[in-house]
Amino acid sequence: MANKKTKTRKPMSSAAKGAICLVVLLLLTVCASWLSVKGMNLDAEGVNVLLPWVPVSSSWVKSLPVNKALGGGSFIEYAYTLPENASETVLQDSANTIRERLHQLGESDATVTVNDDAIRVEMRKMDDSRFATMRSLATAYGHFSFSDPNGTAILTEKDIAHADVKVNYNSTGTSYSVVLAFKTNASGAQKLADSGASYLAVTCDGDTVSSFALIDGDTVSATIGTSNSAYNTAYNIAFLLNYGSIDVTLAQSNSGSVKAEMGIVLTVVLLVAAALLVISLIYLIAAGKLTGLAGFLSVWCAVLLGLFFVATIVVPSVTLLSTGCLVAILLGIVLAIYAAVTRTDAISKQIGEGNTPKQASKLGFKQVAKTVWIAHGAVLLLSLVLMIFPFSKSIGYCLAAGVVASAFAMGIMRLFQGCFTLMSSKPALFGKVK
Repeated sequence: MANKKTKTRKPMSSAAKGAICLVVLLLLTVCASWLSVKGMNLDAEGVNVLLPWVPVSSSWVKSLPVNKALGGGSFIEYAYTLPENASETVLQDSANTIRERLHQLGESDATVTVNDDAIRVEMRKMDDSRFATMRSLATAYGHFSFSDPNGTAILTEKDIAHADVKVNYNSTGTSYSVVLAFKTNASGAQKLADSGASYLAVTCDGDTVSSFALIDGDTVSATIGTSNSAYNTAYNIAFLLNYGSIDVTLAQSNSGSVKAEMGIVLTVVLLVAAALLVISLIYLIAAGKLTGLAGFLSVWCAVLLGLFFVATIVVPSVTLLSTGCLVAILLGIVLAIYAAVTRTDAISKQIGEGNTPKQASKLGFKQVAKTVWIAHGAVLLLSLVLMIFPFSKSIGYCLAAGVVASAFAMGIMRLFQGCFTLMSSKPALFGKVK
């Protein structure tokens, strides 16, 4: 019997591999750019959303949570009534409590001021549901009562050190219960011990939290429920207790809009940034710093993907976007352009000295690596310093994220260069032959 001939599969050439990888990277760039402009919902709840970020978009406010100076906002005024025999500090303490609650809820530029006849609360522009939540939690009185089975009040919020929310799962992990644990301070623990009660009824601002909260040493534990809504309820109750009570009576007396002081800056800064990006690339091409199809595509696509990274991942994570945050993001973009152009120019010079594209890419990257990474390190150090101070934490975060985006863009650029070196060895594709 004649031996059957075995078919040998011809291995894929380097050029074909490079072409496939290049197509994938180009498609990734196109898709990322499309999502940056058009946006896409990832679930029905509106969580984890990629939204348009360009300044002409109607979804701008959703994409970038801007502060009052950039986007305007709303104000509410509350007429106040002081309790009898109240100290002079009660009013200011109540205003401070409202401000602290808002800041803890992420509204870092909310302002609370005390006037002659009202407490004025200003918040940035936001959707109605969030505004209602912020207003409700910020101005709730937060007065607690812990009573024994006879209805005698044993503890108040003044006797509680802090409250925690715990989730207790059953043995199989199929269900859970939400427990609100109130840990007493020294005086509260003594009152519990003196009461002799085994359980207490807990109310918050007159509403029942639990009718059967168990006492365990210096802790009072109340089971709230077994659902997500129960967890949210428990979290809100713990929040009110942990950030103090309001000891003046409030009644809404006025409300209205707060005009943006620098709203035009929001659009102008990014339009100028886009114009500078285009102008800089045109200049670099004309000056011979960005020559060859490989160099141009490497820089252009790397910068686009870097922008997508910033717009859809970095910026929505910022608590509140200010003018300083915008400048920090722009510095990150400038850093990405600087790194990409520096590397491309180095590769072009290596091509001009007679090196092959593969050698030129390797030597060019190595030649400028120290300078590029020193620049990234300096900017990162500056961002860490800014993060130390409360008033500049968001700016520092944006700057640090800009460094990450720039490093991401550099990695993408290296992939593009690698694809081109696999596809072709023509020097003219990579840089100007000098």
